[in-house]
Amino acid sequence: MPQFVMALRTKKAHACYLMVLNVLMTVGIVITNKILFANFKFAFAPTLLLTMHQTSCAVGAWLGGSGKPILKVPKVYIAAIVLTRTASNVLVNLSLKYNTVGTYQLLKMLNVPFVFLGEWMFMGSPLQASIAISLAVLCAGIGTATMGNVVSFSFLGTVFGCLAPIAGAANVLFIKHVQSEFDLLGNDLLKAIAPWVVASMVALIPVTDDLSQLSSWMTTEQVTGVMVVLLSCVLAWGLEWSYVVVVHATSAMTMQVLGHVKTVCIIATGYLLFNAPLTKRAAAGTCIALVAVGMYTWIKNQRAPNSTPDSKFEVPPLERVPDDYAPLKSSGARPNPPRSPAGRAEALPGIPVASDGAALCR
Repeated sequence: MPQFVMALRTKKAHACYLMVLNVLMTVGIVITNKILFANFKFAFAPTLLLTMHQTSCAVGAWLGGSGKPILKVPKVYIAAIVLTRTASNVLVNLSLKYNTVGTYQLLKMLNVPFVFLGEWMFMGSPLQASIAISLAVLCAGIGTATMGNVVSFSFLGTVFGCLAPIAGAANVLFIKHVQSEFDLLGNDLLKAIAPWVVASMVALIPVTDDLSQLSSWMTTEQVTGVMVVLLSCVLAWGLEWSYVVVVHATSAMTMQVLGHVKTVCIIATGYLLFNAPLTKRAAAGTCIALVAVGMYTWIKNQRAPNSTPDSKFEVPPLERVPDDYAPLKSSGARPNPPRSPAGRAEALPGIPVASDGAALCR
């Protein structure tokens, strides 16, 4: 089997492992947080929990980093990633606050076209009609599965709902650009951005959380509740790490598709583990979404015609040896090229001559 085929299969398998890990981490943290909020009554401090998640990401990044210097990354890129990440988190919560669940889910679908157009405008990715069709089918399936019956629009809700996917798309595009341009892997990138995300989240805690309940909660729940919080933090680090490495291994658009795969998995998990109702509409939308994911995967795996990974190493065809060209004598002596009247060496037939008279090899 050609070496490049084996390398391609290994790369695809590695990307698949990372995507499966990201899905497992997402489902795990959703289950853990649901238990934490419902059973251990921690819903009074969601931003504090997010801050602890980002703190665990920073600690894990420092412990598991490669030691590669991150000073070469311009600070403007780090600031852009941090600001878009924070803005995305805030705007998503505001969208959920000012919109119905159906409107929130509908506007969240804008992530896909924004990333699709962003890759074309800023990263040079080609616009493929087949990819666009598969993404449209995916959005239709996820929308059918997740949207409620009530869809209403307000000015503030629409503004927040449209700005949230713009910030999310900008964040994943910035991450992909920094990783491609400066060759930063998962923990190295998290080491650069996580401390700043923690600082931005700390500033939001007094606005969004009721910390007056924290002391009584720790007294009531004690060890068990704290252990669940720690488990949630570990899963958060795994989720963030797998997120950035999947973006590095695939593309920003593939990460968006994977996000909708996780939505399908969360719907199935709620039905199987928490007895959440599964309507015919949700089941049909889930099936449509899975078909669209299969379409997208098949299209992405199609190789361009007449192109192979090592085509740039193609050996040029041999030229015909001229009839009057004399090979070297068996003595090994090299024939002197004929001289022009100006004293410059002239090229032997089929062999170019450099400016200093030395023959160049093709």
